[in-house]
Amino acid sequence: MRGLVGLLAGLVLLGGSGCAVVKVKERAFGDVAVERNVDALSGGRLSTSAATALGSAGLDPEQCAREPDPCIAQLRPLAPVEDWLATAAELQLLRMNAAPATVTKAAESAGMAKRAEPSKSELSAAAPDVDSDLRTRAAIETARYAYAYLFLSPRTPEQRVFEARQERVLRFYNRAIDVVAQAAFEASRGQIGATPLQVGGLELSIALHGYEATELTQQPEALLASDTLGFDNLRAVYRRDGFGTALVAVFPRRSRSDPEAADTPYRDTRYLPVTATLRFDGDGGLDAVLASRTARMDVYNPYRIDSETIAGRKVPLAANYSAAYGIWLARSELARLSLSSLLRPKQARAFKPRIYLNQPYDPDKRVIVLVHGLASSPEAWVNLANELLGDETLRKHYQLWQVFYPTNLSILSNRAAIDAALTQTFAHYDPEGDDVAGRDAVLVGHSMGGVISRLLVSDSGDRVLDATLQAFDPAAAQRLRNEPVVRELTVFKAMPQFERAVFLASPHRGAVVTDGWPLRMVRKLIRLPFDVLRETAELAQRNEVDQDELQKIGFRKGRPPTGPDDLSPNSLFMRSTENLPIESGLPYHTIVGQRDLKLPLLQSSDGAVPYRSAHLDGALSEKVIPSGHSVQETPQAILELRRILRVDMAEYAKRAKP
Repeated sequence: MRGLVGLLAGLVLLGGSGCAVVKVKERAFGDVAVERNVDALSGGRLSTSAATALGSAGLDPEQCAREPDPCIAQLRPLAPVEDWLATAAELQLLRMNAAPATVTKAAESAGMAKRAEPSKSELSAAAPDVDSDLRTRAAIETARYAYAYLFLSPRTPEQRVFEARQERVLRFYNRAIDVVAQAAFEASRGQIGATPLQVGGLELSIALHGYEATELTQQPEALLASDTLGFDNLRAVYRRDGFGTALVAVFPRRSRSDPEAADTPYRDTRYLPVTATLRFDGDGGLDAVLASRTARMDVYNPYRIDSETIAGRKVPLAANYSAAYGIWLARSELARLSLSSLLRPKQARAFKPRIYLNQPYDPDKRVIVLVHGLASSPEAWVNLANELLGDETLRKHYQLWQVFYPTNLSILSNRAAIDAALTQTFAHYDPEGDDVAGRDAVLVGHSMGGVISRLLVSDSGDRVLDATLQAFDPAAAQRLRNEPVVRELTVFKAMPQFERAVFLASPHRGAVVTDGWPLRMVRKLIRLPFDVLRETAELAQRNEVDQDELQKIGFRKGRPPTGPDDLSPNSLFMRSTENLPIESGLPYHTIVGQRDLKLPLLQSSDGAVPYRSAHLDGALSEKVIPSGHSVQETPQAILELRRILRVDMAEYAKRAKP
């Protein structure tokens, strides 16, 4: 019996020393998916594949994460080259993330500031040492190993197209370029176009692609990483996955003392989207690239360039089309300025309309002009503009301009001022008149902006002038008829730059809600600038016009009508303009909101504008959408506008064919 027990014990000992017992445990698929996707970038620790490569070579993954360089050297002869390069890139990324982000913070410091200029303390602060910065050096090594994995390993990127590791290494590369680009920005601060630069132990040259020399005449004041930014009230962020990192270069505001800033209506974008890549010099061999101390950073305009040839193969470039637009809206304070111009007392002068370009001017892309409504600003277009920018097909053919104007002034005053501002802007960017962008533009207006837009593509003849002068005695009417100011406001022609128009929730025959008692009270609170009141008083005095006659055309106690006054169906403005014909042959479309679907369409409204007022006979299309007055914010309206623009593209292409 003792012998049998001993034999069994010996077998147990023998089995226990030679075999491991494997137990099967079922796990939720979601847990497995999360575990597979954790890496140095997403979870702050090595991915399973990197830990496996190190463990298989007898190296401790935790020790390697703390001291990557010895492990990278030891791993090379012990692992397949792709395993080695991918693991080396991830180890360097862990080291990059562990280092202080001094340079990155300096590069981003002014990007989200509201003030126009950096403080004296910021100007005098010592710049970080970019060449010796540990985080920058680790970022360069991350990018170097990732670049070698992507383009210099035995298999091509196309052969690994379905592998998760390739996508992971590309993310490592892009994140590292983000850090290197911000370091290069710091190294070149105050030196426009400086190259080469000493960055993280590299001699780094900079090459720009897709930018005109006139677009980059100033040094940016900050550089922001696009994909780390989040935006409230922006339904979607439109980006393109690809090679490189998407950034936003932030340029200084115009100084208030700059005379050009006051005299010119056009505003180039202050927030410029860029895409950056890094290529390491060498003879094309793996060892040469890994040893190279020189490299080139290519900076692309993502609106003009969407791919590049890297290491002999064409690859898509990363881009973010929403970040620059979102930062502009978040920091512009246009909504506050719009409301203050409407209600703030003691305004010295009205601000002139401004034309904001949402991307660098492109002579080969047609222009879409957006005109906002009452008490509003370009912020009213936040999702519509973002989705137009995010539509790849439309983005290739159009560029966006947004009009900002003071809605307290009369509609005729704003029509004349916006006409002048747009004319000056087209002439500035296309002085010879031969650009694609200088003609066949599309005009889009919402609410009161739609009324103004209709007048921008209409020919008044003398009809508005005659209707305005009916209230005056013949002598005064004749004197006023010869006044340049009066003629400028009441006699106008369609702007030649536009070939299509879209009107959204536009009260072409007035908004009934403006005559309700709450808005009548608000209309009384609206203030006009002193210069407008003074010019009006001088005009009346010069032409011997009395208060009774002025009252007949909508003046109250010598104050001319405001924009909200003009929107009343009973206003002189509406009576004199509602039947003005749109330029013959110009196609136009309407998008209408219907708030209460139980009502018949002809009796319905969007809560502010009746259907009968928004409807236009002769429209090429009319889309009625279940919505309140802010119909331009609805996905249905945006889809309809995108449809109209595709029709416009197709018809334009037909006309362009010889």
